[in-house]
Amino acid sequence: MKKIFCLIFMLIFFVTGCDNQELEYENYVPILQMRDKYIKAGPQPVGTLKWVLSTGSQINSSPAMSSNTIVFVNRNGIVNALNASGGSKMWKTQKELQSKTDEAFIEINKDTVYIPTENGVLYAINLASGSTLWEHHCGGKILSSPIFTKHFVIVSSADGYLYFISLKNGSVENKIPHNVPIQSSPSMYKGIVYVGGYDGKLYAYNAMSKTPLWSFKTKAPILSKPITANDRVYFGSSDNNLYCLNYKNGTLNWSKKLAGIVKSTPAVIKGNVYITDAKGYVYAFKAAGGELLWKYKTNGAVLSSPTVVDNVVYITSGDGFLYAINSSDGHLLWKFGTGSSIYSTPVVNNGTVYFGAENGKIYAIR
Repeated sequence: MKKIFCLIFMLIFFVTGCDNQELEYENYVPILQMRDKYIKAGPQPVGTLKWVLSTGSQINSSPAMSSNTIVFVNRNGIVNALNASGGSKMWKTQKELQSKTDEAFIEINKDTVYIPTENGVLYAINLASGSTLWEHHCGGKILSSPIFTKHFVIVSSADGYLYFISLKNGSVENKIPHNVPIQSSPSMYKGIVYVGGYDGKLYAYNAMSKTPLWSFKTKAPILSKPITANDRVYFGSSDNNLYCLNYKNGTLNWSKKLAGIVKSTPAVIKGNVYITDAKGYVYAFKAAGGELLWKYKTNGAVLSSPTVVDNVVYITSGDGFLYAINSSDGHLLWKFGTGSSIYSTPVVNNGTVYFGAENGKIYAIR
């Protein structure tokens, strides 16, 4: 009886102990487009200005949202929180962050705003008040956007490490030595972390053991965030190609040559892949086989990522326009001009499109 009791105890301990570890990574929900966690369906926007607010400094990073609060950071390092309905100010940080945040997107996880910066500091700020909770100093620039598990915020750095940082206090719980600078944002799928490097390789790591699984070589640095869907990994490269790989072993399913370098994150929606390039194009491909469905040309570089909501693709362009494009056939529904270059990825929430521009203004379009 004593032996049976011990065996039952050990079994319970093993199962519960593994549960905390396994659930941390196995049940992670994959990101299907860069801003999908802030997307909320609503009335379809028609291109009318709802409100605009001038902040006095360029806004290239994409905003983040929680309920009716929109949070963004401008180039001078001031974090702002606005009421999304009318654009009224709720709070802003009293001092500038130590460095600009042009490349990476801020993210909200529960009641905390996470802000990566070019001097290698990841800030955690209280969503309600704007007060700093903690900051963690990495060894190089953070040009990527963070992702989250139950206990960690995961971020890549130009110092060649992938960091697993405690959500509670900002301490490093673990890190993966990547050995080459990283600008690509990480993603996770079925217990595997994916990230691209300046050496042109996409790397896959076991999230629990932090050990490498495989890598896939392209011909130029990978700045695009890999997106996972239906056991495939999609990402762009500076070699002008969009790639689709098998998630488990990294074998190539297909690749497509685009007109320019790909810095944006693909959006994988309803069996299609949407992607933009620096020559001003937005493309739609079949996700399974890579067949081109359509492409649309803007008059400026498109460095932001597409946001797809209710059969509409929203993109911003260096030509100063926000575009709304039919996702089925690629025809233009409407566009809204700002008179200033736009590199901020749009957020679409409850019938309104939010984005920042180089003129220092944040826009709400309905």
